[in-house]
Amino acid sequence: MLAFCLAVSGGCKRQPGAGDSHAETKRLFDSVCGKCHGSDGKGGVPSAEGQPAPRNFCDAAFQASRTDDDLRKIIKQGKGPMPPFGALLDDRQLTQLVAYIRGFKP
Repeated sequence: MLAFCLAVSGGCKRQPGAGDSHAETKRLFDSVCGKCHGSDGKGGVPSAEGQPAPRNFCDAAFQASRTDDDLRKIIKQGKGPMPPFGALLDDRQLTQLVAYIRGFKP
């Protein structure tokens, strides 16, 4: 399993978003999103058997299929097995996370 994780970890590079404090936003992403989606944004294993894997933010099709408002809403309200984080995050943090997610490029 470790070999698989190492093999798929390369190739996706995150591009910094305009105007964000990269270190602050990275800490926020890693603490809120990275636990499931991985600090590299590639997703991970399902949280429970039969559940879908967390989204891969490096996937071009995923990036193209969601608007910033879609991402903001999903982060706030949750979706499927993903819990809502709206009570934990203010508007500035939501904006930072959406920009950070948009920075993942295949």
